[in-house]
Amino acid sequence: MKYLLRIVIALSGLLAFVASANTLRTLVEVPVTAVQPLLRTVTRKIPHESCWDERVKVVQPGGNHSATPGILGAVIGGVVAGSLGHNSRYQPLIAGAGAVLGASIGHDVSHRRNTQSYYVTQRRCEIDYELRDEETIIGYRVSYLYGDTIYHTETRNHPGETIELQVDVSPVLE
Repeated sequence: MKYLLRIVIALSGLLAFVASANTLRTLVEVPVTAVQPLLRTVTRKIPHESCWDERVKVVQPGGNHSATPGILGAVIGGVVAGSLGHNSRYQPLIAGAGAVLGASIGHDVSHRRNTQSYYVTQRRCEIDYELRDEETIIGYRVSYLYGDTIYHTETRNHPGETIELQVDVSPVLE
């Protein structure tokens, strides 16, 4: 069975070779009847930088690092708290707590007063993107006349007024 299959394949190849030996190939110029571009839409992301001037507040802590406001706050806090608890056996504890609280308040007030702030103009920029659709030609659909029939094909380049065809001519074997 395999031997018979090999013979059939060999004979069909020989027959194709003999048939192609009688074939004549020629080139023919034929008129183009219509050309339509083949388009593809591509979306492009185009960056745009937008910049603006913005006023910004700058805060600088004061340079005065004196201990005087804290000490003064401790004395005032101790005296006030001590006078509030003068008839209490916890009077020294109350005066001490008042001194600590007064020192903290005096420290905070001195730093708040010694800070300096001013405004400067800074340039700020950001990138925005614009989406833009573009059509590009990827080829052409070409219609041409050969004999009495209109045929169609696609090409990469515009063909012009004529297109070249490769025609195989062979006799009809009966």
